[in-house]
Amino acid sequence: MYYLKNWAGDLDPGTNASPNAPVTFVSWFAARAYAHSLGKRLPTLAEWEYAASAGPNRPDGENDPEFKREVLEWYSTPTSARLAAVGAGRANFWGIHDLHGLAWEWVSDFNTALVSGDARDDSGADRQLFCGAGSRGAKDVGDFPAFMRYGFRSSLKADYCVHNLGFRCAKDL
Repeated sequence: MYYLKNWAGDLDPGTNASPNAPVTFVSWFAARAYAHSLGKRLPTLAEWEYAASAGPNRPDGENDPEFKREVLEWYSTPTSARLAAVGAGRANFWGIHDLHGLAWEWVSDFNTALVSGDARDDSGADRQLFCGAGSRGAKDVGDFPAFMRYGFRSSLKADYCVHNLGFRCAKDL
């Protein structure tokens, strides 16, 4: 129903999808198949998080208060219906654009987050449990955007297609 909703056809972005906007309304299956068709793959969660932890001026963005503020601002602002162009945002230390501030992104192992108790459709769950222990091993328990990403990923199903969920391709070097 929503798969490539803004597109006119399978290979035709049409007038509703800007040619410079990220591809959204795409399932994990389709994103993975597209990456494979190019001889690439979706990045792993660890690869994405490593790349995304870099600020514009340093690889350890968690130690840059301005970078942390910008990322937190994006996570606390609703996504507009029309997304900005890919690459319009400032590049990070590694030269990668749009890891924050454009769209959520599929990763190859999006569904590896450990969830229980209050997880989707867990009929045997103790509903009094909550995910406070999920931060137990966290490097920075004040990193709200990281918890948002893990929470979002753990709620996904591979066939989801939404307006602010896209992907990027990765390649082994």
